[in-house]
Amino acid sequence: MTTVRQVKRIVSPLLERHDDLAIVGQWLMLKPVRPVPRGVVIDRTGEASRFMPRWAVMSLCEPRTTFPISWGGMMRGSGGWLWSNPTLQDDLIKAIEEQGQPALRAIRTLDDFFDFASSREKFPLKPFDLFLLLRVGVDIARGDLDAARAACAELGTGRTRWSSPDLREEFDRVSGTLCPLLAANDRPAMARLLQECEAYTVEKPKRPHLRADAVSTGT
Repeated sequence: MTTVRQVKRIVSPLLERHDDLAIVGQWLMLKPVRPVPRGVVIDRTGEASRFMPRWAVMSLCEPRTTFPISWGGMMRGSGGWLWSNPTLQDDLIKAIEEQGQPALRAIRTLDDFFDFASSREKFPLKPFDLFLLLRVGVDIARGDLDAARAACAELGTGRTRWSSPDLREEFDRVSGTLCPLLAANDRPAMARLLQECEAYTVEKPKRPHLRADAVSTGT
């Protein structure tokens, strides 16, 4: 099993080279976290002798306790990411600096995130713009209220996969709270709600909570 101590040890040279990096649990996060969290996770695998480094981005427009790895990519390395590889640290640092960081640094705004995560070329099975429960808040935060209204209208039919029982809590939060505020054009209330989501994700969990987690795709 990959431990936080192992992660800190292997990525420590990066913290000396780049003052905009910080370790959070198994994540190497790029600062600032707002408005788009960006990071590299030294992810566990089913083997204690091996790990998998991935980079990923997310939005802060919904309350989360985990960092989804749905929108990002794996990093390649010549040694297979085995802890026994004598050049492992050098290989990982090179991969992060040449593969992970350039991709992460190119995504700075919510518009950048939306365009990146909605790419059919990069994510043919899970483009972000099809995740209606996630995109409503992002569209509002981006100022694209027409797109948010269209998503709310689709959710309002109750016939989408996003209204399935296993997504009920999130469905109720979006369709029962955020969408009515949008319909009333209550911008201050929408802003407060999105700020609360952001604060919950970033500030409340003073813990290494940003572990890798896949986004539910509904049924």
